[in-house]
Amino acid sequence: MAAVADARHPQELLEAFAALKEECAICYQCGTCTSSCPSGRELYRGPRRIVRLILAGEIDAVLGSDDLWRCTGCGACTAVCRMDIDVAGVLQRLRELERRYGEIRCAERTAARVATGHLERRRRIDNLRFGAAMVSRGYVPKDKVGAAGQGIKLVRQMLPGGGRRQTDEATPADDAVTLPFYAGCSLPQDRELHAAVHQVAAGFGVRLDEATDAGCCGHPSRGSVASLFATDALVYTACPACDAGLAESGIESVPLWDALTARAARSPGMELRAAGDRFVPYVGCIAERDTALAALGEAARQSNATMMVDYPTLHSGCCGALGGMYRGATKSSARLMEFAARRQAPVVTTCLLCRDNLRSAARELRLRVPVLLWPEFFRAASTTGLSGPPTVGAPTAAADPTTREERPDD
Repeated sequence: MAAVADARHPQELLEAFAALKEECAICYQCGTCTSSCPSGRELYRGPRRIVRLILAGEIDAVLGSDDLWRCTGCGACTAVCRMDIDVAGVLQRLRELERRYGEIRCAERTAARVATGHLERRRRIDNLRFGAAMVSRGYVPKDKVGAAGQGIKLVRQMLPGGGRRQTDEATPADDAVTLPFYAGCSLPQDRELHAAVHQVAAGFGVRLDEATDAGCCGHPSRGSVASLFATDALVYTACPACDAGLAESGIESVPLWDALTARAARSPGMELRAAGDRFVPYVGCIAERDTALAALGEAARQSNATMMVDYPTLHSGCCGALGGMYRGATKSSARLMEFAARRQAPVVTTCLLCRDNLRSAARELRLRVPVLLWPEFFRAASTTGLSGPPTVGAPTAAADPTTREERPDD
């Protein structure tokens, strides 16, 4: 049925909302989508209320909701919908409509606009340029100390001799397996960590064939720019956001950490070593959460470290960067960091962006909790006695490699 004419809105917009209303008509407002959302407790409306506004024909309210841009696009709402509505797809289409017809001013919307402009002129997002562009538009970083530290680090790396190149650390054996590697935008800008990823992979007998001229996955633009990297081959990644961006462009990817963990389990003469004897896992909201958590659990088993797990969703709740911009510690990230502080254990994550955001949360909450990306905590070593990575000061824990501990108020 054609949309009824409305002088306030263009016909194209009315027809688009009519199609969305028809698609969502079977929704009975159970709220499962919002309750499953890693950002659900941080959103003003959330997916359930946005769908309700669509059904009520409240176009202006929908296109004026910041929650459209604070959605991380993880797809949890679609996965759990009892009526098989593609809720995440609906939100994506609403963002496209908001681009054309809306006037939302929020950090996440502005960030997507800035990223789109950058990717129209260059192949990768430059974090220093991006940060400066956001500040020039009035968005001062929530974590000023962390932002200043990152800025200083980036500037130093631009100076002659600044930072270490990946080849300084990567020395795989001659018979190493070669895997095609897509590093994305952020990892290559942290040269020490970039080198560590190559070094750790080399310890697993893996040489990373990195596409050094690869373009951005497109994810920072929130769907406005397609991936600037193209391949027909399977690629390995170190960033869940890159996995999501590449998937949108039809590129198949596998998290490198999952592949390395599996390789260590089946390789004789190799063992996995941890920098401490306990850790709290964090896999973020965009990753394949069950798979990523299982990979960290397998790493704990192999290295005889204790993986300390509270209620499962705590380890995939939003890190604070709703829609890509750090807004401050969320209820989930605060509970996670407090849990880790009580256990005197570092947090180990599979996402570089989450690592930086959780470090910001730790500073905000004034908690002395180390937050590490997987190559900063785990690495492979020969069983002939090669030394592992330096410890991070975690105290002795129980012998069981995986434990679940209840919150004090459970």
